[in-house]
Amino acid sequence: MGLAAWPGSALVSGLIWLLVASLMTLVIGHLPYEGRSLTVWLADRRSWGLPIYLFSSAAQARMMMASFFVVLLLTILGLVQEYRLEGINSETDADGRMSGRAWFSLFLPLPLVFGVGLMANVLVSSPVRVAPQLVHEAIRTGRTYSGDLFELSLERGVNYNAIAGVRDQMSAHYSLSIGEVELGAANTIFVVADFDNGAWINCRVVADQLSFCYDASPPYLRGFASLLTTGQTPEDCPECAVKVSDEQRAWLLARSENFAGSSRITRLAQWGSFVSMHAESPGGDYAVECLFSGIDLVRLERCREVQTRV
Repeated sequence: MGLAAWPGSALVSGLIWLLVASLMTLVIGHLPYEGRSLTVWLADRRSWGLPIYLFSSAAQARMMMASFFVVLLLTILGLVQEYRLEGINSETDADGRMSGRAWFSLFLPLPLVFGVGLMANVLVSSPVRVAPQLVHEAIRTGRTYSGDLFELSLERGVNYNAIAGVRDQMSAHYSLSIGEVELGAANTIFVVADFDNGAWINCRVVADQLSFCYDASPPYLRGFASLLTTGQTPEDCPECAVKVSDEQRAWLLARSENFAGSSRITRLAQWGSFVSMHAESPGGDYAVECLFSGIDLVRLERCREVQTRV
């Protein structure tokens, strides 16, 4: 017995579509966050368990807004599915071939489904997808542009001038990644650009507009080096600021004598806004690894002693 022969089959079909639509929106809503975090975890086991891309309350609110329209439309389509199929079947000939009217009836809901899908995409995924595209265009075109970047920005509608302060650090080859996502009244996305010459740049995208780009390294290089020896970041370097707890400061100060002189500091990896740094004593006989988080406000999460190659 087919579903159409059941009493209340339209209600059953509507409930099935309601369940499918709900599961679909859950997957769509969480994929840019937990899905991206899982991908990073699997790619680099050192990052396992870190809350790289959080599914925030703002992201949840966006998912709920998107799910309302998706669930409503698909549930309605499920409720009328039986009647639509009966109408399509009545428009077929004796050999079972569908007429033009039958094909029209079959594909009639597609524009609505497509429109609701676009709406859900704009609410959930668009901010995270658009930001790297803007940064890529700014670097690709603006890095070698010989004219006035401000004039070019006015002409093309992309803020190429955002890279003006760091353009001399850039090289031709680079990779982009999402550093941090702050959803709210004005979506703020930080995009991290790593260049093959060692340059390391953060770019802020606000409300789908590239705001500015700046050198990302001061807190992790100069700021970290100062923390290792004095427990404080340099007062003459506001961009070097790192938030450190009293316990962490005491732990570093207890080992500060190992880093007297020119310590060797390198970045091991970055996962979203989490950055793993390695600091080695001038003699190479002592080393620590520290994990930092945050981009707008850099925080020291933890440090540990590690074995050296000496």
